This record gives sequence, structure tokens and C-alpha cells, in this order.
Amino acid sequence: MAIEALNAGRHVTCEKPMAGTLEDARRMRDAARKASRKGLHAWVWFNYRRCPAVAFAHQLVKRGRLGRIFHVRAQYLQDWGGPETPLLWRFVGKEAGSGAHGDLNAHIVDMARFVTGDELTEVTGAIEETFIKERVLPEGHGAAISGKGGRRKKQTGRSTVDDCLTFMGRMKGGAVATFEATRLATGNQNANKIEINGEKGSIRFDFERMNVLEWWDNTLDPGLRGWNRIMCTDSDAHPYVANYWPAAHLIGYEHCFTSMCSDILRVLGGRRSVVPLPDFEDAYITQRVLHAATLSARERRPVKMSEVK
Repeated sequence: MAIEALNAGRHVTCEKPMAGTLEDARRMRDAARKASRKGLHAWVWFNYRRCPAVAFAHQLVKRGRLGRIFHVRAQYLQDWGGPETPLLWRFVGKEAGSGAHGDLNAHIVDMARFVTGDELTEVTGAIEETFIKERVLPEGHGAAISGKGGRRKKQTGRSTVDDCLTFMGRMKGGAVATFEATRLATGNQNANKIEINGEKGSIRFDFERMNVLEWWDNTLDPGLRGWNRIMCTDSDAHPYVANYWPAAHLIGYEHCFTSMCSDILRVLGGRRSVVPLPDFEDAYITQRVLHAATLSARERRPVKMSEVK
């Protein structure tokens, strides 16, 4: 669909991950490259880049406030996929492509790339698990992502996606990174987290407190060092918030999408986006990392990114 739209001369925005397979993602990337020569754009909805706290973290790293980066620690933890959750489309490989890995690790891989400005060169130590192998079949529709309240049949079906996938990696700049995605982290409803440790300081973010960025300034005198809680609602200092409410009037999940739409319109109107928009090139790089992690888990070996074309 995305390729046909580009071939028809249309700009495209696409859900993440951009495709169910690396081969399809490559075809989409190539089509976007060809279309770009005609002035067309192709973007992917990595909406968390538009959280003011995440965009501000990107700006801090770009200004050198963290110095040399040693560690990137990213998690996306949800808990809606327990044994009571029926066999929704998200648990069917032919429909979803993958489970928590493609759904959640895609976001945190993009976030790590976006905030650090660095790329993974190797993936290793991946572990993939499907804990709940049989789920009751749904009948009709329930509410929320888990199908809560929907009717259930007595029959069960097999889940054909992962419930969790965790992996480690090395980055081009020398940092060591870890990534964890799961739908079974009881008590974590939407804990999209990242912590970055550098020579001059550290930052950490948790989407369950999406308006806050925590900051450790290691350049201060030892007696003054500590985690500072930055409320990213100051229109004079923090990206995007000038479009919404006065300071300390909090924004929500939907504003990330609104801000991405705003940036898309800015670019189509010949202006620059506030922070970089994720395009098909970005999404293809993320897809390669996801593929490398799957290879590492199933073949139980390190995978160089140079192996994954």
C-alpha cells in the first residue's frame, strides 16, 4: 500500500514497524528513495520522538551535555498480555508479524538512535520467549488493547508471536546498550523507559511520567550532584509545549501525534521540523536491528549489523 501510494505521487506516513519482514521493509525503503527524487516524503509514526521530554533529551545530547556515552538502557514494559487475554490479532504471527519485539522494541530502538544520534553495530545475547502458548479464542470485541470485557469461546488457539524479547548491543560510538520488551511485566501499564549514562551526566525518561525528564549533572561539585526532575512544560526551553498550555499544565499521549502532524505540515510547507522526523531510512535501520535480534535469539549467537542488509 505504501509503495503504491508513493508510485502514485503521494506523500506517505506509515505505522511502525514499517513492515512484517526485512525484505518488505527494504522494498519500501527503496521506493521511498526513488520517490524522494520527485520531492515526495515517506515517514513512520515513531511518535515518542515528539514527547517534549524525549525531544529535549535529544537536544541535550546533541549539545554535548552528556559527553562520551557509556550505557544505553531501554525498556518497554506492558502488562496487558496475561493468561486472561484472548487470542487477539496481536498474538497471530500472520497478522501482527511479531509480538512484543516488533511492537515495543521498535519504539525503544528508534528512541535510542534518536536521542544518542548513534547506531548499533552488533546485537548479541538475545532471548525470545512465548510464555503463554495457548489462548482462548475471542468472540466479538472487547474494550482496550487487551480485549477486556469481550466474550470468550471455550476453544483455544496457539499464540505464534513472542511475549518478550531482550537483547544487548554495541554502538558505533562505543556505548553498550540493552533493550527489553514485554507484555507481561505486571504492574507496568506503559513503561516506555530509557536511561543514558555519559561521562558528563545521565538522563532518564519513563513515559508513565511523560512530562518529566530526569537529569544528573556530573560536572557539578560532588556535594551538589543528584537527580534533578525537569518538568518539560516550559515554552521557552522545551520543544513543542508552546503549542499547547501554560507551564506545568500537562500534556498527554495524543499530543505526541499532534506534534508529529505539525512537523509534517512544517516540512511540506518548506520549513524545518522541530526535531528530525523518522523517515523510511530510519525505520529500515530499526527493522534491521529487530531482524538481527531475532537472528541472535534463534541462532544463539552475536550478529553484526553488517550481516543484515
